[in-house]
Amino acid sequence: MILDICFVNDFGGCFFELLCLEVGKAAEEMWKSMSEEEKAPYEVKSGQRKVEYEKQMKAYNKKQENSANGIGDDHEVDALQAIRRKLKDPRKNLRNWRKGDPCVSNWTGVICTMPQPDGFLHIQELRMLNLNLTGKLAPELGQLSNLTVLNFMWNHNITGSIPKEIGNIKSLKFLLLSGNQLSGPLADELSFLPNLLMFQVDLNKITGSLPKSFVNLISCRHFHMNNNSISGQIPSELSSMPALIHFLLDNNNLMGNLPPEFSQMPKLRILQLDNNNFGGTEIPASYGNMSNLVKLKNGA
Repeated sequence: MILDICFVNDFGGCFFELLCLEVGKAAEEMWKSMSEEEKAPYEVKSGQRKVEYEKQMKAYNKKQENSANGIGDDHEVDALQAIRRKLKDPRKNLRNWRKGDPCVSNWTGVICTMPQPDGFLHIQELRMLNLNLTGKLAPELGQLSNLTVLNFMWNHNITGSIPKEIGNIKSLKFLLLSGNQLSGPLADELSFLPNLLMFQVDLNKITGSLPKSFVNLISCRHFHMNNNSISGQIPSELSSMPALIHFLLDNNNLMGNLPPEFSQMPKLRILQLDNNNFGGTEIPASYGNMSNLVKLKNGA
């Protein structure tokens, strides 16, 4: 299997980063099946979206210029500082995290909401993509209760486990942690994310079995856990994830039988399970009834 990073230019100034499973049809199929909302976390804010955001922030900042206080929520600012202390930043990408307000001062990777009824701006997105960060993910991430995007992809050397406290962020839609050195088992608490659309933790060192509780990720459309060390059997309960489109678990240590119940997943389009320890396991005959499936890979 070929792993690659593709950069797609829409000729409007926006660039998207897409993890390609195989160069060609699989990558194209994955990208086409993603909604505009699902593509958004891969977008570097630019063009009209960036201009509009900066215009709104400039207007709000002008109203606040005589205030001695920051306008970010104090608890969220404290959480960001705790997150920063757990990380090492050899390229000094986060040097502006040491002063000012994260929203007004445009801290690297921090994107805030517009003013809320409580009078604060809240952290809405944390985009730490490809900043060469090392260290660990802090449990204080779970205190960013308004977060929709959490993206630490492609830092390569972030270690430790995925904090179970992330399960407290009920608003989270995108959990993007691919391309690091994260290890340990996946906590059941990560299934407490009812709005999660994309669970992407591929290319890490995650061990243990797949939690049956992940069936509670009822909104999840993209489940990317390939290239880890996940073991055990695939829980048949996961076939009850109603929105799932992509289920990628290739290059792990899975064993046992393929759940025939997966044939009941109405929206599944890509099922990739090759390079595991299924041995001579046959593909259930019921998989032939999966009318939306465009890719099934189970061989070595």
